[in-house]
Amino acid sequence: MKLSLPLQFAALAAAVLSALTPFESATANPFEQAEVIQEDFIAIAAPVGQTTKYQLLVLEQLSPDRLCWNESGVNPIAVDPLLLQFDFTGICGRSTDSNGYSIRMGGQDLGLNYDLRIVQRDGDLLLVGVPIRGDGARIEIGRTNGVVSGFVKIVLHPGWRFTKRTYQGQTLGHVYLTHDLTLSEVLARGANAPSAWR
Repeated sequence: MKLSLPLQFAALAAAVLSALTPFESATANPFEQAEVIQEDFIAIAAPVGQTTKYQLLVLEQLSPDRLCWNESGVNPIAVDPLLLQFDFTGICGRSTDSNGYSIRMGGQDLGLNYDLRIVQRDGDLLLVGVPIRGDGARIEIGRTNGVVSGFVKIVLHPGWRFTKRTYQGQTLGHVYLTHDLTLSEVLARGANAPSAWR
């Protein structure tokens, strides 16, 4: 029996989708995580040019040859990014956008669903996970506990830590802001999710 042209297209589309579905399912979350020494990492609220805006900067101490940053003060903690004073290749790691860091919760990489942003609120700088699409809940990951001119350390909330992305057993340069609970579990507990942001 010869199919009409519309039915032929429908059959072809169904065949393509059925072929792709197993592949997409198998590769939906190919990344794992590796634990790291927390003291080798720091999350920083970095000023953007001459504006009043900030962006997330994550630094990693790769080698003990030279310090990559220095901290001073309390609540907030000012950061001197020492790596800007020398060639830090092989000594310091630097991640400045979503290519270098993302959120991981409950074993799931949320990099395609959430952005990491610095939000100014009530004299504080908050590290917040913001949904890329839709009106999903925002989640607070850390805060600076005050503002100073220049670079400021972001103190991660309890339950959050740094890990590194791995693929097929190989550790990559990508840094995760990691929580062992899933997003829904954290939101259900009301932790790190101010009701005013829902």
